[in-house]
Amino acid sequence: MISVEEALTRILAEIQPLNQTQVPLAEALGLVLAEDVIAKENIPPFDNSAMDGFALLSKDSRPRNGNPPRLRVTGGIAAGYVTDQAVEEGCAMRIMTGAPVPPGADTVIQVELTRNEGPESEWVEILQEVAPGNNIRPAGEDMHKGQTALQRGIEIGPWEIGILATLGYANVLVIRRPRVAILSTGDEIVDVGEQLQPGKIRNSNGYLLEAAVRRAGAEAHRLGVARDSVASLREKLNEAITYDLVLTSGGVSVGDFDYVKDVMQEQGQMNFWRINMRPGKPVAFGRIGAVPLLGLPGNPVSSAVTFELFGLPLIRKMLGHQRLVKPQIDVVVAEDIRERAMRRHYIRANVAWQNGLFVAHTTGNQGSHIMTSLLNANALLIVPEGGVILNAGDTAKAMMLDWPEVES
Repeated sequence: MISVEEALTRILAEIQPLNQTQVPLAEALGLVLAEDVIAKENIPPFDNSAMDGFALLSKDSRPRNGNPPRLRVTGGIAAGYVTDQAVEEGCAMRIMTGAPVPPGADTVIQVELTRNEGPESEWVEILQEVAPGNNIRPAGEDMHKGQTALQRGIEIGPWEIGILATLGYANVLVIRRPRVAILSTGDEIVDVGEQLQPGKIRNSNGYLLEAAVRRAGAEAHRLGVARDSVASLREKLNEAITYDLVLTSGGVSVGDFDYVKDVMQEQGQMNFWRINMRPGKPVAFGRIGAVPLLGLPGNPVSSAVTFELFGLPLIRKMLGHQRLVKPQIDVVVAEDIRERAMRRHYIRANVAWQNGLFVAHTTGNQGSHIMTSLLNANALLIVPEGGVILNAGDTAKAMMLDWPEVES
């Protein structure tokens, strides 16, 4: 058996980011930018008002003989419009938020610091002196023409979508999404809509992995079930090699009908197939033809845990991400974990912030067939190899699957 770290290193060494493609901006969320984004114009493109108020010359805001200056209103500018009319000495123009600052004006005073008789009034009193540039958002304050606004290699999130839209990128060059084939194995497997017969179980892994692959940012395609025969597995894998990655569940252990490793060696190559971990020792990695294949265990919890540890980083590397693995943090163990495991044990746990510490509570029965142990689990608590026992109050590492809860 190899270590978890060696297994992940060997997997990632075989994987490269996929090719680049153009996608509409609305479809770019979660993808990785494949080029630097350069601002082709200033943002904002013109000096504009940050407030509803009046555009004027700052010197005209100074009190006169202790009294507020009274300026003549010569017009107005709404957002989305421009004017060639200049603001002259002793005058002001009404201006709305976002409207271009008119020629001649060097400041804007908010309407709350003025007094006038309504929108039709031809006069306005300035109740406070304002400095040059007050309430003016200068052209290029946010981004200037020629600036690198976004760097290649970043993940495109909602804020990046906003920047791209602001800069007029209707289409974006990204690393394309991997197409992932998901194949379940076993004579005992029936689809979720079928009536259970004696000895049969539903194909939970196929749907679980489909959801996990989509959440990772890839396209997921369930190929159904390969039966417990070499011929059936060959047929399904021949279909799967048209994809970028093959994920199988089951068929990689040491049973009489575990044929995935045999077919991998026959039609491609086997890199490894056992890892010193629990749950999930029988994990296989290699290729079918030129396509990478990650064979996950058949037990549903083992399949879920090994996908988080190996499948997710693999897909993220295909997508071109820089950060491939989930973060690990120090946590305080809330209860004794006394089952000695010679393999590294990944305990499903819920981590919450309590009294200034991250505290991990296990999610109950940790059997690899107990799917409910995945519910409410936002972390995998790591019990090191070698039969280590953790006592309540001990500090351990946990790989976070989601944000920790905060004690109310």
